[in-house]
Amino acid sequence: MKHNRKLLLVAYTFPPEISAGAVRPGYLARYLPEFGWDVTTVTHSVQTPPFPARVISASSPGSRVIDMLPFRLRHALLSPDATAGWIPAAVSMGKTLLGLERFDAILSTAHPPAVHMVGAKLAAVSGLPWIADYRDLWVGNPYITRNSLRAKYDAWLERTVLSRASRITTISDPIAHGLACLHGRDDVAVIPNAYDPSEWEAVVAARPQAFDLVFTGSMHSGIRNPDLLFSAIRELRAVNDDAGTRANVHFYGLNNESVDGSAARYDILSQVCRHPAIPRTQIMQVQRSAAVLLIFLSMEPSTKTEMGSKYLEYVGARRPIMAFGPPDSVMRKFIAENRLGWFASTVEEAKQALHKTYEWYSTGAPDTNADCQNVPTARNMAARFAQVLDDSRVLISLHAAAAI
Repeated sequence: MKHNRKLLLVAYTFPPEISAGAVRPGYLARYLPEFGWDVTTVTHSVQTPPFPARVISASSPGSRVIDMLPFRLRHALLSPDATAGWIPAAVSMGKTLLGLERFDAILSTAHPPAVHMVGAKLAAVSGLPWIADYRDLWVGNPYITRNSLRAKYDAWLERTVLSRASRITTISDPIAHGLACLHGRDDVAVIPNAYDPSEWEAVVAARPQAFDLVFTGSMHSGIRNPDLLFSAIRELRAVNDDAGTRANVHFYGLNNESVDGSAARYDILSQVCRHPAIPRTQIMQVQRSAAVLLIFLSMEPSTKTEMGSKYLEYVGARRPIMAFGPPDSVMRKFIAENRLGWFASTVEEAKQALHKTYEWYSTGAPDTNADCQNVPTARNMAARFAQVLDDSRVLISLHAAAAI
């Protein structure tokens, strides 16, 4: 009887944590066994996952003390990022596991970059092949500001750490191109983010009780902003247009305090409500009950290739999407081609999108008629990772490690 190979997965967050970064490693742990790889996850998370998985939380008194420091202070002082205090505990736990049982490969999935520091150290002590997965860039991330000296150091550190990686994977072609240039590699594999249709089977579809526009995520303390939407609502409300007067905008998540100031500037505070972060199961019900689901991208031209993962949750919710971002954003084309909703880069486009979404809401049939054939599923994503892990170059490394 053929036995599965064993993968040591390093992920800072893991389900059921309220973090978009927990989704991808959760899907890997859940579905890779179907493709010949059993997964043991080393993580910072301490909660019990909502599905069968071998998950081991790594922490130490020192890392817990560092975690208590303000995020901005940790972000400024620690390298490679604010979670660096977790690295020693994760490496120690990983070494313990490697000493107790035989693994066949290591995979670290970032953000944060600290996981790649852990993956590199564990690969060095074990001789195992190591896959470094990027959901977001380490160097060149548009949502992380560094001075020029720190940016140069980070670039050197990333190149040095990743020099040991057997393969690099990431979520999109633009990120893959940047990684290939930085690391001088031609084997960066693109494995897009995904959604899991099975997660939505128990989520009841509720007809919206109001024209509720819902955002679930982070505005990154103002790096993303809702100004296009708020301006459009104000202009429509000024002429008593129902698409503006009846719109209620809800924000669920962390780092969304900046929307209060924007709502005040556009004099629509009464139509904007900010909610705390809530468990993902509850968020899914909120999404499945909304009239419209919102995506806010940075308006910086440098983010035109950004897709993120928020749209994947929304696809599962089967509610129309209203997205805001640069005119040449790849998201614009994706939304149009897959009939997911509407995209706006100007106030006029935002007003048109509000009209269309309100008309859709008024029909009483809020589910979208999206074509999801081109949207990757979690099972397909796991299959792609299994292919990378089974790649001939990885298998050569496995045989070499077994001979040591």
